[in-house]
Amino acid sequence: MGLSLDQIRAFLKASEEVDFQGRNREEVYQWVSETLRLQGNRRLGRTARGLVRRYVEKMTGLSRAQIARRITQYVQSGAVKARSYRRRRFPTVYTPRDIEVLACLDEAHETLSGPATQKILQREY
Repeated sequence: MGLSLDQIRAFLKASEEVDFQGRNREEVYQWVSETLRLQGNRRLGRTARGLVRRYVEKMTGLSRAQIARRITQYVQSGAVKARSYRRRRFPTVYTPRDIEVLACLDEAHETLSGPATQKILQREY
């Protein structure tokens, strides 16, 4: 089993001046998940949960808000895992062929301004 609440309290008091940081995100999240599991975070009282939260914050170097999100993730799913990065992408309007035709048109008319090119395309349409 992990540390008792008294041991965590003593550790936090003794290590006020010391800061810790994990090596990488996966390792930190695995440690947080394991610590919350060992401490039985779901059945702890309010004071004990705050103590565990400060302990996890101290040991990982994560901010209070980051720890709150990790604990919420643990409570909801039973584990703390890194989420994959999801980049927002604009919908594709023009096909590669459309771009090629536009480049050829622009080259044929010796690189006119945008509005002039637009007017040519409107007339062609």
